[in-house]
Amino acid sequence: MTITFGELTNTGDTFTLDFERVLATDVEDVWNAVTDRERLARWMASYTGDLSLGGTWHALGDDGSEWCTGTVLECEPPHRLVTSWHAIEEQPTVLTVTVEAVAEGALLRLHHERVRSRFYAPGWQTYLEQLDELLGAAATSITDPDRTTGIEWDERYAQLSAAWQQRFTALGS
Repeated sequence: MTITFGELTNTGDTFTLDFERVLATDVEDVWNAVTDRERLARWMASYTGDLSLGGTWHALGDDGSEWCTGTVLECEPPHRLVTSWHAIEEQPTVLTVTVEAVAEGALLRLHHERVRSRFYAPGWQTYLEQLDELLGAAATSITDPDRTTGIEWDERYAQLSAAWQQRFTALGS
């Protein structure tokens, strides 16, 4: 059985996704992993541009094509990043990432609002599981005990898509 983590909230014609990870490292390390382009490429995607306040960034696919762009709306290192998130051929959304110290390391919260596509839920979970592998999930972090470590992104995304589809159906979306 595939376990999903994260909260899904219906907000009318859009929905909101909320994920939390407790990572076995410090706040600065997590902040660096989510704002440094070289480190982002290790667990998520290649980025170009500026991830500081007012900066514009671009996410790139494996073939170098741009699939998403955004502008950093708020930036309070090492605790809070708010950015517009505009995937190609979709309506813009807003992504907020916060990081705070907890007893076991650092708590990362990812809040994605105004989302219309169901693809984001399994996508974010897959990315965050890769971040777990990079930084180490703390014992209190919710993880899928049946997940194979080192699984390719596309394979894991496919596994999670079916499980998340059930959650969307239960929500009436």
